[in-house]
Amino acid sequence: MSFDFEGFRHQQVLNNAEALEETNIGADLKHVHAHVQANKPASGPASGRKKSSAGTKRKSATEDVGTARETRSSRRNAPRAARVELTEAQREQMAKEQAEKDAAEAEQLRILKHSDRNVEASEGGVKMALDTDSLLAEFKNLASYSGGTGGDDGSGFGGNGSWAVGQRPVIETEKLRKEMDPLELRAIVKIIPERIYSMVVHPDTQRDLIFAGDKVGNVALWDCTDAGKLVGSVQSSSVRDGAAGIVGADGEDEWEDEGEEERVWGKWWHWNAHTGRNSISWLKFRPNQPSSIYHSSYDRTLRVTHFETGMSEEVIDGDRWSDEALLHSFDFDPTGNELWVSDNNGGLIWRDLRQPKESAKRWDIDRYKVGCISINQANPNLAATAHVKRNMCLWDLSTLRGLPETAEPTEVQEKARILAFEHEYACSSAYFDPTGTRLATTSYDDSIRVWNVEPSKPRAITRKKFEPLHRIAHNCQVGRYVTVLRAHWSTVPSLPPHLHVGNMQRTIDLISPDGVTVKMFHNLDAITAVPAVTAAHPTVAGKYYGGAASGKVSFWSDPLEEDFE
Repeated sequence: MSFDFEGFRHQQVLNNAEALEETNIGADLKHVHAHVQANKPASGPASGRKKSSAGTKRKSATEDVGTARETRSSRRNAPRAARVELTEAQREQMAKEQAEKDAAEAEQLRILKHSDRNVEASEGGVKMALDTDSLLAEFKNLASYSGGTGGDDGSGFGGNGSWAVGQRPVIETEKLRKEMDPLELRAIVKIIPERIYSMVVHPDTQRDLIFAGDKVGNVALWDCTDAGKLVGSVQSSSVRDGAAGIVGADGEDEWEDEGEEERVWGKWWHWNAHTGRNSISWLKFRPNQPSSIYHSSYDRTLRVTHFETGMSEEVIDGDRWSDEALLHSFDFDPTGNELWVSDNNGGLIWRDLRQPKESAKRWDIDRYKVGCISINQANPNLAATAHVKRNMCLWDLSTLRGLPETAEPTEVQEKARILAFEHEYACSSAYFDPTGTRLATTSYDDSIRVWNVEPSKPRAITRKKFEPLHRIAHNCQVGRYVTVLRAHWSTVPSLPPHLHVGNMQRTIDLISPDGVTVKMFHNLDAITAVPAVTAAHPTVAGKYYGGAASGKVSFWSDPLEEDFE
């Protein structure tokens, strides 16, 4: 017989009901159920928020106030500030006040940018950089230098020069190779905080003084006359061995041999030469005036720092013509009285430095960037320019001076341009040699070109006949973080003519005008960045410099006598 589950369940329900009646619990449950049904809210549409029951009484603000410790802190529960709705007049007033504040700040910066000011050394950013007092003392020493920027023999080059302006020097590749062979790395020091954009060597023949400008407006001076020399009499391995004497990014010796006397690395200073964080695009000494240094910047000004007074003053104010025309390059005529400047908007600025600053003039010679200008030292009315739109151009400056500043580029080119030579890609530099008889350009088509020039007959130069004598293969693809490569002429009269230029393989190359690379300065253990910016002493043979994105400068010269002992 099977179990009757339904019957068993029915019997259990009856038994439970009888038990509830006997204990009176059933009546209480019915009462509770009726109360709940009576207070149940009417059904309505669903809501995202849970509503309180109709019978719930809200507490007043003074009821059930806990202590601070009992009160829970939460950002979600923080009281919200009342939103203030501004009237149209109030909004206009606030905008006006902000505009006035911005204008006042801009005016203060403008005044600072164009005003004369004292040079103050910056001790941060570079380890072992010296202070303002020692910098001004060094400036006094420079101001007392009696030599010119080109020497005293009347040739414009100094020393016992073998060159003469207007006479093309003989190419002597093998002689140059022998002269350069002994040169080696003496020191490498971080002298400036940011990437180096420009460098120039002071003409002092007794000391080694290199100036550098970086991408944020700093100018640095490194006195490396004694760089690499031993402090004491104990010898250590030299820098050429890659084992000692290399100064690291923090300005300290990285690989000094333990237990040996240290070498000295000279003295260095840096200071903010222009307002804002604008690159120092060019540095140069005015001919026969080594007591001051000229520097241009992307802040659209060109300034001069006087060593005697330690003051900096404005020479060119590019804002007169445009607030977008960055100054890229400048050069002087042989007398040093005339200054020519190229800018980012295709302009060429001219000022006679014997006249007030306001007398400067500007012509649009192109509609795009003119990155370089060079004045021929044999014929100061002949200039070469390098253009981002591929051209290298030769100009008749005497004709250009006679044109109105309002002349269109097409008119200027028609009347004052002698010729234009088009490269395959942008032309980054164009420089005459110190005799004025050769010209070299650097281009992004990975070439350095060399021409012969007849400066006495510039108008006789025609594009049909003007072809480079040599086209030298050279990687110029610098990318974003390396300064543009430019091939510069050596101006040392005792050396055969040659160019110096940075190399993407972290070397400095010396190239003869016939296209032969006679020397590659390299020390891959010590030099970890491309020495894109190069410089050389203007009159003393065998002194070359390379500036890198790290702010380091490498110094190459003859080995020290103590390294032979």
